[in-house]
Amino acid sequence: MASFGARLPRFAPIKEGTEDQTPEYDKSVLIGRLIKADATPNFASGKLYADDQLAESVDEFVNATIAMETDDITDKVASVIYGATVKNKEVRYNSDDTAPFGGLTYIKVLMRKGKKIFKSYYFPKVKAVLGSDSAQTKSDNITFGTSQTTFTVFQNNDGDWRFTHEFEKEAEAKAWCKEKLACKGKASG
Repeated sequence: MASFGARLPRFAPIKEGTEDQTPEYDKSVLIGRLIKADATPNFASGKLYADDQLAESVDEFVNATIAMETDDITDKVASVIYGATVKNKEVRYNSDDTAPFGGLTYIKVLMRKGKKIFKSYYFPKVKAVLGSDSAQTKSDNITFGTSQTTFTVFQNNDGDWRFTHEFEKEAEAKAWCKEKLACKGKASG
């Protein structure tokens, strides 16, 4: 199996009052066009040695991080995922801003035995951290800038922290992602 594509990162804030149960979401937003998503799970590990050998070994999920790079994040989307305030089309980032918990989905494109597979990812509870921002003057070479966000992945009360599903058709993968972040409002983007 080889992966060669990534697309459609979508975020939906968790509705207030549903944080401590299976999340329900408010309207989802398309974050931007996905360039890269690096998911890294973190585990607490313990080992017990007895009679000069390993007797027990435990690795338990603690959290995960997803370093995500997109082509752009609009001000409207940034206000949703980072918790910034929008007033008169101006986005205000304040030290007291609190990013909301939300759900995150994206699709990874795989090639398996010459056939495309669309693998959908769903993280039911994440929180975003604003990434670095840089600007570069134009020169004789064009360098594109991108937007970076790091999501911390939390487990639900039942221990679930990630779901995946493979599809043969991209439309089915998209529908699965939208269903996972479904709410009464229509998804934007």
